[in-house]
Amino acid sequence: MSITKKKLFLSWVPLAVMWIVMATEQPLITSFISRLPDATNQLAAFGYSFALALFIEGPVIQMLSAGTAITKSVSSYKKILKIMHALAIITTSLHLFFCIPAVFNFIALNIFDLPLELLDSAYWCFFVLIPWPATIGYRRLWQGVMIKHDRSKYVPMVMYIRLILAFIVLFIGLQLNNMRGAILGGITLSLGVISGMISSYLLAKPAIDKLEQTDSENLSLKQMVNFYIPLAITSWITLGIRPLLNLGITKGLYPVESLAVWPVVLAYLFLYTSISQSLQEIIIAQYKKENLKVIKSFVNNVAVFLMGLYIVVYLIKPLWGLWFINVSKLPNELLMYLPISLGVMIVLPFFSAKIALYRAILVAERQTTSITIGVFINVATLLLSILLLPLIFKVAGVYIAAFAYVLSFTFEVLFLFVRVKYLKKLNYIS
Repeated sequence: MSITKKKLFLSWVPLAVMWIVMATEQPLITSFISRLPDATNQLAAFGYSFALALFIEGPVIQMLSAGTAITKSVSSYKKILKIMHALAIITTSLHLFFCIPAVFNFIALNIFDLPLELLDSAYWCFFVLIPWPATIGYRRLWQGVMIKHDRSKYVPMVMYIRLILAFIVLFIGLQLNNMRGAILGGITLSLGVISGMISSYLLAKPAIDKLEQTDSENLSLKQMVNFYIPLAITSWITLGIRPLLNLGITKGLYPVESLAVWPVVLAYLFLYTSISQSLQEIIIAQYKKENLKVIKSFVNNVAVFLMGLYIVVYLIKPLWGLWFINVSKLPNELLMYLPISLGVMIVLPFFSAKIALYRAILVAERQTTSITIGVFINVATLLLSILLLPLIFKVAGVYIAAFAYVLSFTFEVLFLFVRVKYLKKLNYIS
């Protein structure tokens, strides 16, 4: 049965809501940090530690896609769950290793040139994020199960619970007024992901209990590992971008101010790109060759709408000013970095939607290695940019990060476009 844009939209909306709610978490946290003492330094310390935690979390991120693509039967679910158990041990062990003070200090000071005054707050923020990688992996796996088995309407409930808890924790921290903002941000994130893991399991359990006993694909554990490894590498490299961007930021002018404003800018951008990222799982769930034309048209509509919305808000300064001044409560000395940073990244909402489309097609066609190659291209571009741009342009580090970010996504989307076209010629896809 062919799909319609209306059905795609109705299936996608719960996931879009989930991503939007999730995207509001970081701006919520940074807005509270901005209201606490020493805001600029605490924002910078939180941004660094959050980026490092995201890098460690990388291998588990694609559990959402894996849970959507290959949890039709009890057998397939148990196999992907075994992979998740292994990833939980690996990522948590890595996080604990980074928590050794000598290791953390060496990475922060010698590799990323973190200003010394940020070190202590950054360390304790990172320390309280120990539950982060494993809990996110399990939550995303069980959300994938919900999407696969037509329970996507329950997916946003997980994020509602997480966001409500985050607000309560942040409100208490603000009332105390003696907690360092970076540490409060780390505690908020950790409690949020723990609540998300528990609630997602409870909401997915009815679907898990009704999984088919027979497996039509009958993938072996080895085949499933081979399917997932490129996805894990992809996520790890993608999230490794954020610490690498910190490296570029510290090489530019005004490193502390740039480190402070960058996570706020990135959180704002994520409000747009999160909506397009939510397309990936719906495309995987609804993917059939006869549906591809409708899917492409739908994604293009979303991509144009998101970029158009970003441009309209950007051109009306009071609108984005309202967000950064009244909601994010960004210190006045950081506001001057916004116009150029936001302007450079105008194309990213569009590119994010197109990348979601191409990655979803490649996952559905079991061509996950192509996704990894695309991300390698992304990171290679990013590395070259953050190494060369500070030598050529003597500008604020946040501008270097923004421009490098755009260049890296540009080359990735071009590669994925060419790769999908090539598969079409080989009759892999219609």
